[in-house]
Amino acid sequence: MEKRKKVLLICPDNTLNTVYPALILSLQAARARAKSMVFFTFEGIKVILKGGAKKVKYYPKGFLGSIPGIPTLFTKLMIKMAEKRAGVPQPEDLLEICQLEGVKFYACLMTVQMMKLKKEDFIDGVEIIDAEGYMKLALDADINMFI
Repeated sequence: MEKRKKVLLICPDNTLNTVYPALILSLQAARARAKSMVFFTFEGIKVILKGGAKKVKYYPKGFLGSIPGIPTLFTKLMIKMAEKRAGVPQPEDLLEICQLEGVKFYACLMTVQMMKLKKEDFIDGVEIIDAEGYMKLALDADINMFI
């Protein structure tokens, strides 16, 4: 029997530009029968907090991204376009689909400590690991990608 491939993705931010690729790619890896994992660190860790995926934002580049209210408007627009044009669910739904299809989520211990988070702050199934734990996963992965 062929050894199952392993895919490890790093999600360092809680913006649509990083969350959608991390979740979509991890889901496709799982569907391709790979062991699929996402390591959330820094601002990305907010995605796997209870209710966190609903707070993912899209910040347009340049001047527009700095105007109050524009990121919220663009976030709604981008999520609607992803759903209608590409058939991609909202981030919170995509997160749940990933878990149901076997994608494993890891939270960075250093970030957890810096943000004074607790295990119960996270959605079910999240495992908190340190840098050594991440490196063990990364060294064993066939694909390791920073999103």
